Amino acid sequence: MKERVFYDQIPDAQEVRFSYGGRGAEKNAKNYVIYCRESDEDRDRTKSIPAQVEQCFHVAEREGVNLLGHIREKKSARQPNRPKFQNLIAAIKDDEPLVCMEEGRTKERPDGIIAWHPDRISRNWRDSAEVIELLDDGLLTDMKFVMYSFHNDSSGKEHLAMEFARAKGYSDHLQDNVIRGLIEQELKGKGTKPLHPAFEVIRKKNTTDSDHLKIVPSKWHRHWRDVFRWRLEGKTYKQIAEDLIADGYAPTHIRGGTEKSTAVDSDHIGRHIENPLCYGMWMTAKETEFKRKVNLCEVYRGTYGAEFPCLVTEAEFKKVNPECFSDTATKPKEQVRHTGKYALSGKVFCKHQLKLKTTATLTGNKPKGGSGKQSPRYSCQRCKPTHSVDTDTILKAVGKEIGKIKLTEEEHKKFVIAYWHRYEVQRADRRYSKKSIREMKRRNEEELEEAEGILNKMQYGNKPASQKRITTQKRQVARLQEEAQSLDEREMKLTKEGIEQFFVLDAFLELSKNASKWWKKATEEQKRKTAEIVLSNVIVEGNEVATVSLAEPFATWAKSRTTRTSKTRHSNGKRSKRKTASENVEEVVDFLEKGSNFSETESGGADGTRTRDLLRDREAL
Repeated sequence: MKERVFYDQIPDAQEVRFSYGGRGAEKNAKNYVIYCRESDEDRDRTKSIPAQVEQCFHVAEREGVNLLGHIREKKSARQPNRPKFQNLIAAIKDDEPLVCMEEGRTKERPDGIIAWHPDRISRNWRDSAEVIELLDDGLLTDMKFVMYSFHNDSSGKEHLAMEFARAKGYSDHLQDNVIRGLIEQELKGKGTKPLHPAFEVIRKKNTTDSDHLKIVPSKWHRHWRDVFRWRLEGKTYKQIAEDLIADGYAPTHIRGGTEKSTAVDSDHIGRHIENPLCYGMWMTAKETEFKRKVNLCEVYRGTYGAEFPCLVTEAEFKKVNPECFSDTATKPKEQVRHTGKYALSGKVFCKHQLKLKTTATLTGNKPKGGSGKQSPRYSCQRCKPTHSVDTDTILKAVGKEIGKIKLTEEEHKKFVIAYWHRYEVQRADRRYSKKSIREMKRRNEEELEEAEGILNKMQYGNKPASQKRITTQKRQVARLQEEAQSLDEREMKLTKEGIEQFFVLDAFLELSKNASKWWKKATEEQKRKTAEIVLSNVIVEGNEVATVSLAEPFATWAKSRTTRTSKTRHSNGKRSKRKTASENVEEVVDFLEKGSNFSETESGGADGTRTRDLLRDREAL
């Protein structure tokens, strides 16, 4: 319910002038949550989670606030998507309950946060902006810190944003220093991360010793030389693992300060056999942000005057791991969909599967056995044994059915009037669409020319612009270029549709006038396209065509010819009164006016009335 506002309770402007924007108002939240976080980058013991929790509880007790619970999270804030922090934000928005909330208080929404320092809350822009936005929206009422003083007003939010910026700057600077130190060590051939089991590092008490962290062979070096030899001989990872165990291979690893044995299996072999250190190439993990590599063979020659203890040569490693190199990796296969390639796809059905009321569509595929025929075969993969029929057989059956279509001159003229009007309406719509697209292309060309001129001035003018402005302008130019390409594609699509619709119209008019002759002189491609238009479905039994059903209005026309050629009598000897061909054509016109979906070129709607008016004006036909 909307809160009522009474005129006599509204404060005077003289009072508001010193308190608007939160100034002078120390407003506490109703429900607070303590958030404590630490990560590997924190080396100050005063920031450890137990110390944070203790001091934050002291702040809550001193201020006398209502606590809903406390959160402990061991995760770096340099990147967003911390699970527990995201739950806290969602709980403040009232989107989900707080995970750490005490029992019996699940309906209370937190609107305050207590933390040791703002850098515990965020070290990235996304989380920082979300916290500031919650303060702006009033969902987050207050924040209290052990080592920082915050006031929820415009000045307080500005300073909080500055603290978030300092926290991010510290994190980024720390990462830069760490990466710089790692690169310097790697360029000297030092081991700065967990190594392959075949290698280990020399650790000296004097860290300035030149041999400190130098990579040398381990006691398992010989075993891994055998691994590559066995792999080149064609052994599987499972066989190699069994041979290693039989040869006494038993590596260990340190976890939680305790040395534990490592499982030797196919995964262990496959994981380490791809390590480029085996042929002397030090490389960071593929998923790291700053990927890099160092050729230790060259480094060891220059620094230590010795060769690096490689397990194999680069050529042998490449032969064992071809997928790790661009020139030998297999290219991913492109998935080809055949549904749009074959004209009759989705119209050929198996009679047996139809009786079973299951999926009966036959699949179009290329002919086997090198017959050289271009037409595909349609096979039923569900019947056992499978059966199929080629497209030539289907087209012959369709041609036989189309041969039944025959209209008189009068009937043909009526159909031409009805269908040609529809075609003209659609062509007018396409012309209008093309005109609109051309106008948009003209405006796009002007905007693109102007944007490219501005970009050139920014880059090569007397006063070059900042890199940020140049980047923004480049994005603008790229967007306009993409828009121009999209408009070209739309115009080409309309042109293609017009050509296809004209072909459909031509085929309709020719088929309606003299179907059998047109079918005989049509090319294979025309037969395929026409069969897609006039065909409703084909029922296949075994390797033969059982029945062919035409789509409307062709089925009606075929029926009209059968009506003209057949003479039926009643039992009393009189001829039964049947519909004439002209009456059948009138039904076809009605069928067109109702907006049937026998082709993609129908428009339906109000065109039917206009078509009927045209027919009424041509009573001479």
